[in-house]
Amino acid sequence: MDRRRRAVKDEQKQERRQAIIDVAWQLFQGTPYQAITMAEVAERAGLAKGTVYLYFKTKEELFLAVQEQLFQSWFDELDARLGAGQGQSSAVSETICRSLERRGALASLLAILHTVLEQNVDFDAALRFKRMLLDRITRTGALLEGCLTFLRPGQGPGVLLQIYALIIGVEHLSNPAPAIRQVLREPGMQASTPTTPAGEGLGGPQAPPKPSPAG
Repeated sequence: MDRRRRAVKDEQKQERRQAIIDVAWQLFQGTPYQAITMAEVAERAGLAKGTVYLYFKTKEELFLAVQEQLFQSWFDELDARLGAGQGQSSAVSETICRSLERRGALASLLAILHTVLEQNVDFDAALRFKRMLLDRITRTGALLEGCLTFLRPGQGPGVLLQIYALIIGVEHLSNPAPAIRQVLREPGMQASTPTTPAGEGLGGPQAPPKPSPAG
Protein backbone atom coordinates (compact mmCIF):
# COMPACT_ATOMS: atom_id res chain seq x y z
CA MET A 1 0.00 0.00 0.00
CA ASP A 2 1.22 3.50 -0.86
CA ARG A 3 1.49 5.05 2.58
CA ARG A 4 0.79 8.54 1.28
CA ARG A 5 -2.63 7.49 0.01
CA ARG A 6 -5.52 7.66 2.41
CA ALA A 7 -6.11 4.43 4.33
CA VAL A 8 -9.74 3.41 3.97
CA LYS A 9 -10.08 -0.18 5.14
CA ASP A 10 -9.53 -1.16 8.76
CA GLU A 11 -6.64 -3.40 7.74
CA GLN A 12 -4.95 -0.51 5.97
CA LYS A 13 -5.41 1.74 8.98
CA GLN A 14 -3.96 -0.87 11.31
CA GLU A 15 -1.02 -1.42 8.95
CA ARG A 16 -0.33 2.32 8.85
CA ARG A 17 -0.67 2.67 12.63
CA GLN A 18 1.80 -0.18 13.13
CA ALA A 19 4.24 1.38 10.67
CA ILE A 20 4.20 4.62 12.69
CA ILE A 21 4.81 2.70 15.94
CA ASP A 22 7.67 0.75 14.36
CA VAL A 23 9.38 3.92 13.15
CA ALA A 24 9.00 5.58 16.54
CA TRP A 25 10.56 2.55 18.25
CA GLN A 26 13.46 2.47 15.79
CA LEU A 27 14.13 6.17 16.35
CA PHE A 28 13.98 5.84 20.12
CA GLN A 29 16.70 3.18 20.18
CA GLY A 30 19.20 5.64 18.72
CA THR A 31 17.84 9.09 19.58
CA PRO A 32 16.93 10.72 22.90
CA TYR A 33 13.17 11.01 23.32
CA GLN A 34 13.23 14.80 23.56
CA ALA A 35 15.04 15.03 20.21
CA ILE A 36 12.45 12.97 18.32
CA THR A 37 9.77 14.95 16.49
CA MET A 38 6.50 13.88 14.95
CA ALA A 39 7.71 15.41 11.69
CA GLU A 40 10.70 13.06 11.69
CA VAL A 41 8.48 10.08 12.47
CA ALA A 42 6.20 11.04 9.58
CA GLU A 43 9.12 11.43 7.18
CA ARG A 44 10.64 8.07 8.14
CA ALA A 45 7.22 6.40 7.78
CA GLY A 46 6.65 8.02 4.37
CA LEU A 47 3.61 9.94 5.61
CA ALA A 48 2.50 13.52 5.87
CA LYS A 49 2.87 14.97 9.37
CA GLY A 50 -0.88 15.56 9.59
CA THR A 51 -1.53 11.89 8.88
CA VAL A 52 0.46 10.82 11.92
CA TYR A 53 -1.74 13.04 14.09
CA LEU A 54 -4.81 11.24 12.78
CA TYR A 55 -3.54 8.13 14.54
CA PHE A 56 -1.86 9.68 17.57
CA LYS A 57 -2.93 13.03 19.00
CA THR A 58 0.43 13.71 20.67
CA LYS A 59 3.99 12.40 20.65
CA GLU A 60 3.35 11.08 24.16
CA GLU A 61 0.37 9.06 22.96
CA LEU A 62 2.48 7.57 20.17
CA PHE A 63 5.20 6.45 22.57
CA LEU A 64 2.62 5.15 25.02
CA ALA A 65 1.52 2.85 22.19
CA VAL A 66 5.16 1.84 21.70
CA GLN A 67 5.38 1.11 25.42
CA GLU A 68 2.21 -0.97 25.26
CA GLN A 69 3.61 -3.23 22.56
CA LEU A 70 6.92 -3.58 24.39
CA PHE A 71 5.04 -4.59 27.53
CA GLN A 72 2.94 -7.12 25.62
CA SER A 73 6.07 -8.70 24.14
CA TRP A 74 7.86 -8.76 27.50
CA PHE A 75 4.90 -10.27 29.37
CA ASP A 76 4.38 -12.85 26.60
CA GLU A 77 7.95 -14.06 27.11
CA LEU A 78 7.63 -14.11 30.89
CA ASP A 79 4.32 -15.99 30.71
CA ALA A 80 5.77 -18.63 28.40
CA ARG A 81 8.82 -19.20 30.59
CA LEU A 82 7.04 -19.07 33.94
CA GLY A 83 4.32 -21.30 32.59
CA ALA A 84 6.98 -23.87 31.68
CA GLY A 85 7.54 -24.43 35.40
CA GLN A 86 10.79 -22.62 36.12
CA GLY A 87 10.01 -22.81 39.80
CA GLN A 88 13.22 -22.07 41.70
CA SER A 89 13.85 -18.51 42.84
CA SER A 90 17.17 -18.37 41.00
CA ALA A 91 15.56 -19.57 37.77
CA VAL A 92 12.78 -16.99 38.02
CA SER A 93 15.31 -14.22 38.69
CA GLU A 94 17.39 -15.35 35.73
CA THR A 95 14.31 -15.39 33.49
CA ILE A 96 13.35 -11.83 34.40
CA CYS A 97 16.89 -10.44 34.16
CA ARG A 98 17.62 -12.08 30.81
CA SER A 99 14.33 -10.90 29.34
CA LEU A 100 15.21 -7.33 30.32
CA GLU A 101 18.72 -7.59 28.94
CA ARG A 102 17.25 -8.44 25.55
CA ARG A 103 15.15 -5.27 25.77
CA GLY A 104 17.64 -2.62 26.85
CA ALA A 105 15.58 0.28 25.54
CA LEU A 106 12.48 -0.96 27.40
CA ALA A 107 14.00 0.30 30.66
CA SER A 108 14.82 3.65 29.04
CA LEU A 109 11.23 4.09 27.92
CA LEU A 110 9.91 2.97 31.30
CA ALA A 111 11.98 5.71 32.92
CA ILE A 112 9.87 8.39 31.21
CA LEU A 113 6.52 6.59 31.29
CA HIS A 114 5.06 8.30 34.36
CA THR A 115 6.92 11.61 34.22
CA VAL A 116 6.54 12.31 30.50
CA LEU A 117 4.35 9.96 28.46
CA GLU A 118 1.36 9.82 30.80
CA GLN A 119 1.37 13.59 31.23
CA ASN A 120 0.01 14.42 27.77
CA VAL A 121 -2.50 11.75 26.75
CA ASP A 122 -6.27 11.83 26.86
CA PHE A 123 -8.54 9.75 29.10
CA ASP A 124 -9.26 7.05 26.51
CA ALA A 125 -5.60 6.42 25.71
CA ALA A 126 -4.69 6.35 29.41
CA LEU A 127 -7.56 4.01 30.29
CA ARG A 128 -6.70 1.60 27.49
CA PHE A 129 -3.06 1.47 28.57
CA LYS A 130 -3.79 1.03 32.27
CA ARG A 131 -6.34 -1.70 31.62
CA MET A 132 -3.81 -3.58 29.49
CA LEU A 133 -1.14 -3.22 32.17
CA LEU A 134 -3.46 -4.35 34.97
CA ASP A 135 -4.54 -7.40 32.96
CA ARG A 136 -0.98 -8.44 32.15
CA ILE A 137 0.36 -7.89 35.68
CA THR A 138 -2.53 -9.91 37.10
CA ARG A 139 -1.99 -12.81 34.70
CA THR A 140 1.79 -12.90 35.00
CA GLY A 141 1.55 -12.42 38.76
CA ALA A 142 -0.58 -15.54 39.03
CA LEU A 143 2.04 -17.52 37.09
CA LEU A 144 4.72 -16.14 39.37
CA GLU A 145 2.79 -17.40 42.39
CA GLY A 146 2.69 -20.85 40.79
CA CYS A 147 6.47 -20.86 40.44
CA LEU A 148 7.34 -19.32 43.80
CA THR A 149 5.28 -21.34 46.21
CA PHE A 150 6.23 -19.17 49.19
CA LEU A 151 4.06 -16.41 47.69
CA ARG A 152 0.50 -16.27 48.98
CA PRO A 153 -2.42 -15.87 46.53
CA GLY A 154 -2.55 -12.30 45.31
CA GLN A 155 1.07 -11.47 46.11
CA GLY A 156 2.43 -12.11 42.60
CA PRO A 157 1.22 -8.82 41.08
CA GLY A 158 2.73 -6.93 44.01
CA VAL A 159 6.12 -8.54 43.42
CA LEU A 160 5.94 -7.55 39.76
CA LEU A 161 5.13 -3.96 40.71
CA GLN A 162 8.17 -3.91 42.99
CA ILE A 163 10.34 -5.19 40.12
CA TYR A 164 8.76 -2.55 37.88
CA ALA A 165 9.66 0.22 40.34
CA LEU A 166 13.18 -1.17 40.71
CA ILE A 167 13.73 -1.12 36.95
CA ILE A 168 12.74 2.54 36.78
CA GLY A 169 14.91 3.46 39.75
CA VAL A 170 18.01 1.68 38.46
CA GLU A 171 17.54 3.22 35.01
CA HIS A 172 17.40 6.72 36.49
CA LEU A 173 20.48 6.11 38.63
CA SER A 174 22.51 4.57 35.82
CA ASN A 175 21.84 7.42 33.39
CA PRO A 176 22.68 10.66 35.24
CA ALA A 177 22.54 14.07 33.59
CA PRO A 178 25.82 15.35 32.08
CA ALA A 179 26.49 17.74 34.97
CA ILE A 180 25.90 14.98 37.54
CA ARG A 181 28.11 12.63 35.55
CA GLN A 182 30.89 15.20 35.78
CA VAL A 183 30.34 15.62 39.52
CA LEU A 184 30.57 11.86 40.04
CA ARG A 185 34.06 11.89 38.50
CA GLU A 186 35.30 14.07 41.33
CA PRO A 187 37.49 12.37 43.97
CA GLY A 188 35.47 10.71 46.69
CA MET A 189 32.18 10.84 44.80
CA GLN A 190 32.34 7.31 43.34
CA ALA A 191 30.54 5.83 46.35
CA SER A 192 27.36 7.59 45.23
CA THR A 193 27.55 6.02 41.77
CA PRO A 194 25.47 2.90 40.95
CA THR A 195 27.37 -0.19 39.88
CA THR A 196 25.89 -0.05 36.38
CA PRO A 197 28.19 2.11 34.19
CA ALA A 198 26.61 5.43 33.30
CA GLY A 199 25.00 5.47 29.90
CA GLU A 200 24.55 1.72 29.62
CA GLY A 201 21.18 1.46 31.35
CA LEU A 202 19.74 -1.61 33.01
CA GLY A 203 20.33 -3.96 30.12
CA GLY A 204 23.83 -2.81 29.18
CA PRO A 205 24.66 -1.10 25.87
CA GLN A 206 21.64 -0.51 23.69
CA ALA A 207 20.86 -3.22 21.20
CA PRO A 208 20.71 -2.34 17.50
CA PRO A 209 17.28 -1.26 16.23
CA LYS A 210 14.76 -4.03 15.70
CA PRO A 211 11.98 -3.88 13.14
CA SER A 212 9.03 -4.00 15.51
CA PRO A 213 8.19 -3.58 19.21
CA ALA A 214 5.99 -6.63 18.95
CA GLY A 215 8.89 -8.72 17.69
